[in-house]
Amino acid sequence: MEKVGEKVTEDKELTRIVVVGGGYAGVHACQRLAKALGQKSGVEITLINPGPSHTLLTDLHEVAGNRIPPEGVEVSIRKVFAGKAVNFVEDRIVRIDPQKQILYSESHEYPYDYVILACGSEPAYYNIPGMKENALSLWSLKDAERIRRHVREMFRLAASEKDAVKRQELLTFVVGGGGFTGVEMIGELADWVPDLCGEYGLSEFDVNLILIEALPTILPNLRRSLAERARRYMRARGITVLTNSPIVEVTPEEVSLKSGTKIRTRTVIWTGGVQTNHEVQEFGFKCHKRGRVRVNEFLQVEGYSNIYAVGDNACFMTHTGELPALVEAGLQGGACAAENIARQVKGEKPREFRPKLHGVMVSIGAGYAVADIAGIPLWGLPAVAMKHLVNLHYLFGVGGMWLVNRYLRLEFLNERGTLAPVFKHLTVKTSVVWLVILRLFLGYQWLVSGIHKVQSGFLVSGDKLVSGSSLVPMGPGTPQFYVTFMEKVVFPHALFFQIIVTLGELAIGTALILGLFTALAGLGSIFMNVNFMLSGTGNVWFLVTSLLMLGGAGRAFGLDYYVMPFLEGLWRERRPVAKQKSATA
Repeated sequence: MEKVGEKVTEDKELTRIVVVGGGYAGVHACQRLAKALGQKSGVEITLINPGPSHTLLTDLHEVAGNRIPPEGVEVSIRKVFAGKAVNFVEDRIVRIDPQKQILYSESHEYPYDYVILACGSEPAYYNIPGMKENALSLWSLKDAERIRRHVREMFRLAASEKDAVKRQELLTFVVGGGGFTGVEMIGELADWVPDLCGEYGLSEFDVNLILIEALPTILPNLRRSLAERARRYMRARGITVLTNSPIVEVTPEEVSLKSGTKIRTRTVIWTGGVQTNHEVQEFGFKCHKRGRVRVNEFLQVEGYSNIYAVGDNACFMTHTGELPALVEAGLQGGACAAENIARQVKGEKPREFRPKLHGVMVSIGAGYAVADIAGIPLWGLPAVAMKHLVNLHYLFGVGGMWLVNRYLRLEFLNERGTLAPVFKHLTVKTSVVWLVILRLFLGYQWLVSGIHKVQSGFLVSGDKLVSGSSLVPMGPGTPQFYVTFMEKVVFPHALFFQIIVTLGELAIGTALILGLFTALAGLGSIFMNVNFMLSGTGNVWFLVTSLLMLGGAGRAFGLDYYVMPFLEGLWRERRPVAKQKSATA
C-alpha cells in the first residue's frame, strides 16, 4: 500500500516545504533547506511560528534570575533569514489534514508538499493537585519575566513584613525538578540573592533555596560523579537538595511531599517535566509517552513519507531507548529531516537518522558548571568556558557576528555575568569606558609596532625574518609544525610576509584607535597574537584584550557607532528581508 504523501509533487509546478515551529530544530532545518534547495527553481520554503522571535530556551533561567535582560534570549527570525530563500509567517498551526496536505491555523490554511513538525514542548504537570494553578513554569520568555518579577516582589514584601513566620514564607523559594532546567534555575537564584538582600536590607541567612527531585538523584542524564559535584556545590552555596521527594500537592502557601513533609512558601517554580506541545498531540498521529509522535528511521511520521517530526515532537528509538529531548538531538534531527526532504525533491532516497550526541552541560550560576563532553568530565571554570563556547558556536551559525557580539556583551561585560568579580564595582557605563581605554591602548601598541617595522625596513628588505636577526621569528619553545611552516613557506617569501605583517599591524592599530570595524580588528589582533605566541614572542595580555574587542568596543567613542548602523541599513536595503507571506484564507 502506498503511503500517504508519496509522489505529492508529481506534475506540480511548485514544491511547498513548510517548517512548523521556530525553535532550535525548526530554525536549523530551515537553514539547511535554504542551503540545499534555496537556489532551486520551483521550490518554496516557509517557516511558520506563533511569534516573531526564535527564543533561546536554554538561557531562560538567566532572564528569570536577572543575569541578562529579556532581549538576550530573543532572536528575530526575519533577521536570521534576511536575504535567504525562506518565507516567514507569524501564525499558530492548530490542525493538519494529511490527505489534503493542508495545515490550518485559526484563520488561514497553508498547503504543503512536505512538512517538518518542530513545534516544541510545554510543561507537564503529571496531574499533581494545584501544580498548574499555583506553580510558576519556566518554558517561555513570559514565564522567565514572570518569575523575575515575582522573586523581586517576594523580597519587597519581606522587607516590610514584621511577622517572622510570614517573612520566612516569603523568602523560601522552591524549585521542583532536579534536571538541567531546575538546577540552572536554583543556581541563578543563589547568585541573585546577595544582590536582592543588599537592595532590600535583608539577611542572606533568612533566605531558603530548596531544590526538590522525585528521583534518587539530581541530573539523571549526567554521569554520577558530575551530578555529585553539582550537589556538593549547591550545598556549599546554601541550597537544600531533596531527592526521593515527589511533590504531591501545591497550594498558594505550601508544598506537600510524599513523605508527609510540608514546606511553607509563596514561590514554587516547576521544571519537573515536559511534554510535546498539546496542539501536536491533537494532530491525530500515533504518539508515545509525553505525546511525542512516533517516527521511523528517517524521522518520517509513521505512515506518512512527506511529514517529518523532529526535536521534542519526535519519539525516535535508538538501541539504548528513546532519544532524549536535548537541543543537540533537535539540531541533528532538524538537519536530517531537511536533508531527507531535499533528497526526496531531487528524486533520491532519504537517509537514516543516526544521532551522535557529544555531551551535556549544566550551569549553576554564572561562575560554576559541570559538563560531560565526548566522554570527558569537566567542572568549574573549564565547564563554564565550554558552555560559553558551545553557545557562541550556535549563535554564530544562526546569526553571525551580531549575535556573538551581543552574547559577549551581555554575558561578560555585565555586573552579574561570568566576569562579575572583575566588574563588581563598575556600572555598565563605566565598563564601556574601560573598554574604550583598552581599545585605544591596544591600537596604540599595534600602531607603534607597525611604525617601528616600517622604520626598520620591513617593507623594502627581505632579510628581517631570517633566523639570527634582531627580530627572531622562532623561539626555543616553538612547536615543530610551526617551525616547518616558517622554513617551508615564510622564509622563501620573507619580503611578502614582512609586508603583510607590517601593513596588518598598521591597519589593526588604526582601526582600533578610530573604533572602525573593531570586531574585525579584534579578530586580526587575535590571529597575529596567536602566530607570535607560536613563535615564542607573543603577549598574553594583548590576546586577552583582543578578545574583549569582539564585544562592540567601537560603538562607544568610535566610528562604529555611526558606521555599523549605516551598513546594517544598507544591507537591509540591498538584500530582501524574509517575506511575511500572506496566507490563503
